[in-house]
Amino acid sequence: MLDDIQKKGAEAARNGLSLLDCPYLKAAAMPGHTGESPSDWLKRVNAWEEGWKGELAQRGAKRSASPFEVSAPKTRSGVGPHAM
Repeated sequence: MLDDIQKKGAEAARNGLSLLDCPYLKAAAMPGHTGESPSDWLKRVNAWEEGWKGELAQRGAKRSASPFEVSAPKTRSGVGPHAM
């Protein structure tokens, strides 16, 4: 079952979703709502994240694994209204 969850995490990464899009982080999927043990829930979260991070690593993505990290905008020299 955890393999299936990893595959879903990898698919989410391929589709451009962030770590915060993990379905197990939604309130309705948390142990307080589902009744499952926190350790079982955490295994699911970790499996999804492993799949997500693994897909990015496999593709050599330069995108941050941290959804809160901010990077400078990319610019192309010689392009735009102020280019000479």
